[in-house]
Amino acid sequence: MKALLRNLIVPAVMAFAVAGCGGDDPIGPGNGGPPPDISGTYDIVSFTQGGFTLTPPAVSGTFTVGQTSSSDTEASGTISLDITVPDGMGGFTNIVDAGTYTIRSNGSWEQDTQQQALGTYSLVGNTLTVTVTEPAQAASTSVWQRQ
Repeated sequence: MKALLRNLIVPAVMAFAVAGCGGDDPIGPGNGGPPPDISGTYDIVSFTQGGFTLTPPAVSGTFTVGQTSSSDTEASGTISLDITVPDGMGGFTNIVDAGTYTIRSNGSWEQDTQQQALGTYSLVGNTLTVTVTEPAQAASTSVWQRQ
């Protein structure tokens, strides 16, 4: 089970890096309008993959996000991730990653870092939920809270 946990979590953590802020209206599929400016630093609330959910202190991490462009339907920018997850052998693994992201008003999420990923996001207040759907081995849901 420890090996399974390690083999699931580390690739998935590499495949998501996003954060959020905004009003009380959810942003995501079907809500239209421009995507939110997600600039800021965010703390992890939970991470779920393969039936396992981790919450602090078992997992800890932050995202730093900077928006560099925005249009009526799309926003993009830079992201950096620093997260610590259980390694499945009684210790922890620190993962540091950086790259770019694109979000769309239809709720889609795309990232280009060490691990490219596709998925969806929804934003309610300062709580952002990101679901990674591709690549399949990184399928996961993460919840983040703006600092």
